[in-house]
Amino acid sequence: MKNYRQLLSLIILSTLCSFAQERGQEFYLPAEWEPQERVHLAWFGSERRDSVLCRVIEALQPEIPITLNIPADSLSDKIKAKLLSYGIDTSKIHFHIDPFTDFWTRDPIFFIKNKSGLKIVCFDYSLYGVYPDLLGEPIPNDVKLIGEYDERLAEQLQLPVVKSDFVFEAGGIESNGNGTFMIIKEMAIQRNPGKTIREIENELYRTLGAKKIVWLKEGLIEDITFKNYGPFYKNYFGGGANRHIDELCRFVNDSTVILPYISEEERHNSPVDSINYYMIEENMLILQNAETADGKKLTIYRVPVPAIELLKHTQVVNSNSIQEFGQFGFSEGDTIYRVPAASYLNFFISNDVVLVPKYWNAGLLESQRKKDEEAMNLFLHLFPEREVIQIYTLSINRGGGGIHCMTHEQPAIEN
Repeated sequence: MKNYRQLLSLIILSTLCSFAQERGQEFYLPAEWEPQERVHLAWFGSERRDSVLCRVIEALQPEIPITLNIPADSLSDKIKAKLLSYGIDTSKIHFHIDPFTDFWTRDPIFFIKNKSGLKIVCFDYSLYGVYPDLLGEPIPNDVKLIGEYDERLAEQLQLPVVKSDFVFEAGGIESNGNGTFMIIKEMAIQRNPGKTIREIENELYRTLGAKKIVWLKEGLIEDITFKNYGPFYKNYFGGGANRHIDELCRFVNDSTVILPYISEEERHNSPVDSINYYMIEENMLILQNAETADGKKLTIYRVPVPAIELLKHTQVVNSNSIQEFGQFGFSEGDTIYRVPAASYLNFFISNDVVLVPKYWNAGLLESQRKKDEEAMNLFLHLFPEREVIQIYTLSINRGGGGIHCMTHEQPAIEN
């Protein structure tokens, strides 16, 4: 009986793989390094985020057309004035009005590509797993409208859609362009309670042309929603997207990935690094034993983690924040640490450039400058045909994301 069940499982797996390969030949989720037609971004309305947005547009504009979503036409003059102050040519930007587009433009959009063009896959949206799984409440209408940006964009671009009632964000799925995905398993299960891994895989085969999924584990401890999970260590709070792969591990070609590393010294000096160290090394073992859908072993490069103890934000609980933190046992006058979603893995590849985070700023220790330099040198080595530009991103990392989260490429269609 045991042998029969094993044989039956192999037959089912073989059938699924064959199905995936057939579907993958018809359509696929493009890799980021493939030719792009334009990049989509969104205006937020605060100096903290929009200053980084301007730097990103400044770096991208010579290379690729840009669509900038803005919340209202009445703000267009003010927004253009801000862009012009950075030397940006606003005449070459397509401004699109959408009051419900989130600053993290990447996450609602999945472009799939086939011989005839593009389609948009419309997954359900739960604000990074907050609704209803963490709060136990139905999704509010304004959150629902943010998640329906993919449908509005499909109408704007006159592209067909593929519907799915599963929940995914594009920052949670990494594609090598040949049908191999990397996904953090806990993220996929948390977004889709009640679904099995097999059911989730089947839906990704159906909607995105997946052939093989490399399941990684857990993700960075600070990449969680603190309001629902509370502190992950004593008075340390995270504030990310609940285990997105684009904070942890990325493809740079069809069989090469980058994974962070944490030194022994850092592991012993930082509670954040101490927790992340074991998770990262466990994922290193998974990657060492993984193959792509076409049987290639992975080449793995390592990049440092930013000096998180230097970058954390110190906050004293006061009358304005006691309701937020009091539920976790803190009182007015207590000190808490807010750990940003800071990672060199949250980079963005466009046609001729690669945008990479940097974290050193005047007043920080030299050790952080050296980490920025090490990251820069790695990306120069990995992308010799592209210009590598570093952008200071801490102000948006403290909002839960980075350069990759705020950008979304629209793949080009060959004539």
